[in-house]
Amino acid sequence: MQHFNFKDIKQGFVPSREQVLKALTTSVVVLLCILAGIGVEIVLKRGTNEQTVVLAAVAETQPEVPETSETITEASVPSETETTTETAAAVETTETTLETSESETSESDATTKATTTAATTTAATTQAITESDLQLAVYATAVLNVRSGPGTDYDVVKQVNPGDQIDVIAVTSNGWYKTYNGNYVSADLTTQTPPTPTPTPKPAATPTPAPKETTPASTSAAIDTSSGVSCKITFYGPQDNGDGSYSLTTATGATCTQGVTVAADWSVYPAGTVIYIENDPLGGDGYYTVQDKGSGVKGAMIDIFVEDTSQYSTTTRTVYLG
Repeated sequence: MQHFNFKDIKQGFVPSREQVLKALTTSVVVLLCILAGIGVEIVLKRGTNEQTVVLAAVAETQPEVPETSETITEASVPSETETTTETAAAVETTETTLETSESETSESDATTKATTTAATTTAATTQAITESDLQLAVYATAVLNVRSGPGTDYDVVKQVNPGDQIDVIAVTSNGWYKTYNGNYVSADLTTQTPPTPTPTPKPAATPTPAPKETTPASTSAAIDTSSGVSCKITFYGPQDNGDGSYSLTTATGATCTQGVTVAADWSVYPAGTVIYIENDPLGGDGYYTVQDKGSGVKGAMIDIFVEDTSQYSTTTRTVYLG
């Protein structure tokens, strides 16, 4: 019988370099799978976003498996130590990535919560303001800002001056009026009482002086006709009868004749008196006969008859008895 040598058995199980390389590679893959499983479990608890980060980190840390056809020298056998170091570094990187992801996720959650809270508060505030229809005309009590919404946080569209009228179509629950063009003004700075117009000051009236009473020189006693008298010279024409006809008959019954007939105050120059008017206004010889009188002819006044009064104007002449 042939004896079995245990030394030969030991020598028969010496692994080749290729077997060692495969064993190390398999160990690394198994370790990475374990880490990946742990990472997947954490990601499933944290959420879909963290799962994506962990898987990306694991994928980046996987080493490339060398092909079996590569030639490995004796100096490359201690690669187990290098592989272990790389694996530890990969684990550390994965843990760091997970911690960073957790921190970023926490910050993201806090930001989302704050944004959601602010939006909810704004929505609640907006929903709390209601409008009711109201047709009204109000007036600004001061320089008033017209805004794009019912509150001081809204933009100023324009300003109105005190006393300006504002046409209102609605009122809000927070005390703002909505104008006909969709803008808003504070109801506290308006009034429904129209402004009182400021009266324009009238200039002080200048008192008209009372006319001075003059003693007319219309009496014969006041006028001495023995010498020349300065008289007012006026002119009159045919008298309208009111029926389209004109009268030429004087108060003495004579017919009015230009260059002859004059009217006078008979208390100064009696009817039939012949007078001489110096520098005759009619360009004649200056002699006239008092044939007429009138209610407006008083005192030192001579009214000469002419056919067309538009050619003459009032003047003054010295009158003598003829």
